[in-house]
Amino acid sequence: MKTNEPHDDEILGRALSRAIETADVKETPYESSRMAVRSVKRGTSFWRVSALAASIVIAGALGSTLLERPATDEPVGQQPSPTVAPVNTQAATATPVATPTPQPSAIDHQRVFVGNFVADFAGVPPGSQHLDNVGSQSTAEERIRSRMDALNSTTSGVGGTQLRADPKEIHVASVRIQGDTATVDYALPNSGWPMRGAAATLAWQQQLVYTATEEPGIRRLLVTENGGNPTTIDQLVWDKPTAREDVAGYGNLKNDVVTESQSRPCAPACPSPVPARLSNNFSVDSFARGVARLVVQVDSGDWESFTVSGQQADDTKAPWSSKYVIQITIKGTEIKPGLEIVDRSPLRSIRSVTTGGSTTYELAVEDGRPWRVALLPNPDRVIVDIGGIVSSISDTVAVYQPTPILAQGPFVGSQPSIGRQFTVSGLSRTFEATTAWRVVDSARRELASGFTTASRGTSAVWGTYQISVQLPSTVSGNVTLEVYW
Repeated sequence: MKTNEPHDDEILGRALSRAIETADVKETPYESSRMAVRSVKRGTSFWRVSALAASIVIAGALGSTLLERPATDEPVGQQPSPTVAPVNTQAATATPVATPTPQPSAIDHQRVFVGNFVADFAGVPPGSQHLDNVGSQSTAEERIRSRMDALNSTTSGVGGTQLRADPKEIHVASVRIQGDTATVDYALPNSGWPMRGAAATLAWQQQLVYTATEEPGIRRLLVTENGGNPTTIDQLVWDKPTAREDVAGYGNLKNDVVTESQSRPCAPACPSPVPARLSNNFSVDSFARGVARLVVQVDSGDWESFTVSGQQADDTKAPWSSKYVIQITIKGTEIKPGLEIVDRSPLRSIRSVTTGGSTTYELAVEDGRPWRVALLPNPDRVIVDIGGIVSSISDTVAVYQPTPILAQGPFVGSQPSIGRQFTVSGLSRTFEATTAWRVVDSARRELASGFTTASRGTSAVWGTYQISVQLPSTVSGNVTLEVYW
């Protein structure tokens, strides 16, 4: 079909002229124009350069559209929207996105509990170690047997040499489960168990109980010998099922509920509190032997209140859990809620969930050992400490430093001296915050004494204290530090 090209160009020109004359023009003040802007100096930011590059590309695309001749004789206003071709026509290479490493959702039950025998003398329960070939069998009985055999084996690479039993002479004959109790029968020689002494006997019993009860749903262990007879380890007669708490050495745990609230005496005139933003971190054995610590920090806002409680847990229903759970609820929002598997005795995992303006932290712990709650200021931090050395912990005083140095024994090597000047630190909740101390010699003669004021007095929440001790120059030999109220 023929067209009148000069006539078409004339029509197009008139249409464009009318469009320009009737367009609503927005003027740019001089101060905002490019002419008034200072020249760009060296060191211009990436974002300024990016914005300039984007505007250049857009201007080029618009210019080519306005100059392009219509493809048909239809009015300009009814033309389809033009397609802007990309500047670089080469195929773009997609940048591969790194796949995040999946986080475990359950604690590791392929574990055997082994005592650090120097620590056992100071009263620290055994810690767990992963072994590839244990705890993965098809039945609970087989899984328990595999753990006990690995603990007993001289080739497992775990356990103290003097506490191992020769698997050719001592081995698991059978495993029977009834309810939450496992009965493990050992085949023993006439000489019986090779362990001798109270410390070695307790250490071996701890390892047996903790290792067998690592199986979910099993809380108690009864060890028999040679076909179901009551077993005796040195002078220890094992005649009833035993739980972890029975051999841990801490005594009975009180299931306390600790609550702390910030008073607002100006209410209701006080301004509305700003919701707190929380963050948490943990440590195990980093500042005190045998202590696991959770710190929940108030990064901003007002935390208002917190509650801490503990209770036994059903580890058959919650794969992230263990035998005991300590729960901390704080008014505020955790910035990174979720589950973190720890698997470092005694802390196995931490789970945090924020709902309704409050965050609940659940600490999965291996047993019901004592726990303590402290509150530190600037910034506000809620501290939960779990466990510690048995001889250094009571219901009202916890000594973190120095670590006890005990007398020589069959499994204790030479111990360093702490010197005549040292620092004592820990937590306490004593009457009027007065925390007393003294150092005595082997004859119970007092060598030095004093007292300090902790950061908090009689309360369910513990305070911190620190003491500098200077012993007389005449003191020598072993001495005993006592902290009390």
